[in-house]
This record gives sequence, structure tokens and C-alpha cells, in this order.
Amino acid sequence: MGWLSVNIDFSNRGVLLVGAGRVGLRKLEDLLAAEAKVTVVEPKADPHVLNLAERGAIELVPEFGEALLDSNPWVFVAIDDADKAGEIAALAKARGLMVNVADRLPDCGFIMPALVDDPPFRLAVSTGGHSPALSARVARDLRRQFAGYGALARLLGRIRPLVLDSGLELPERKRIFASLADDLGLVVCLGRRDLKGLKEAVARHLGTVAVPKDFLWLD
Repeated sequence: MGWLSVNIDFSNRGVLLVGAGRVGLRKLEDLLAAEAKVTVVEPKADPHVLNLAERGAIELVPEFGEALLDSNPWVFVAIDDADKAGEIAALAKARGLMVNVADRLPDCGFIMPALVDDPPFRLAVSTGGHSPALSARVARDLRRQFAGYGALARLLGRIRPLVLDSGLELPERKRIFASLADDLGLVVCLGRRDLKGLKEAVARHLGTVAVPKDFLWLD
């Protein structure tokens, strides 16, 4: 299919978003959550976008100019004018920039998957652009199936350094990590905020690994 699924650090990375309608606004929220440095092209910005610009969260310009591509290596195009969208995509591609055009797969250098997003836990679902609706439907199913995994990932992230610094041999460390990841009872304890049950369950997995008194068990 030609697509490679990757996670990219967008923090402080220059991004150009052309269009801030319904689709563009969704992309804008995702980009701001990823701490990207976003320039938005929108001649009829709504109050929300205007407020973001006034607060300095984005740079807002009324119309597209090719010079905007000089400092924004990632380009998102979310406008209804198919011809204009194609022109912008062609200009970006000619510069070797990465471009995504809403609903125009042939113009895309990258595509956005449907997400199950419970930071830091994230699942990406893609059909390679063939059926975004199918990707979205599968993602909805997975959100129900993996509810609470973000909290589990955060807990395991706090436990991980304790195991790594324990002095245990590699095979034992791997066994502990695997057993913790397999224990879905931890998700239940986290969801119920059952501190006593959580401590007891983790202790069974860690064995001799010490947990400091100030350890953060619950977010």
C-alpha cells in the first residue's frame, strides 16, 4: 500500500493548516494537543480560531501564499475547493514537504489514521485511505475494548524504572513486565480507584522489587 505507520514528535514543529472549517478544526485541535507550531490559513475564521490567534496559540493569516511553505514542512489542506487544494498540494510536494489533503488521497504524502487515544496509550486504525468510515467504525469498537488502558500504561510507566533499577537479571525483568501487562485486573483496580487491590496486585508481580513510600499509584 506504500504507507508506513509511525509516531512523530510534532512539538514545536512548523505546521501549515489551510482551512479551518469543520474538518480543519478537528485537525487543529489534534495539532495543538501535539504542541505543534501551527499557522492557519482561514479568511472567515470563527470566534474560536480568532481567540486562539489572539492568545498566541496559533498564527492566523487570511489567505494562502507560497511563502508560507518556507517555514512549515508539514502541510494540512482542509478546504472544499478541490482545484485549489490540488494546487497547494502540488506546491508542497515540489518542495519535498509532507502534505495531507482531506478526502483527496492521490494528493496526500501522508494520511491520518482513526485513533483510539487515551494518552499515552494510542491505537491507530487505517485502511490506507480506502475507507475512512471503516477505520472510524473499528476505532469506535476498539475504544470500548481498550477503555482504561491509558491509566494502565501510565502506571506501568512509573513501575518500569523500579524494575530496571532493581538489579534483577534481564529474563526476570522481562517476566515481570510481561506479567504486569497481562494482568487486566489492574485496569479494573485503576478504574475503581481501588488502591488496596492495586497495591496487592502489583506486589504479586514485583516480588522483591521495592516500591518507594511516595510512589504515585493513582493519577
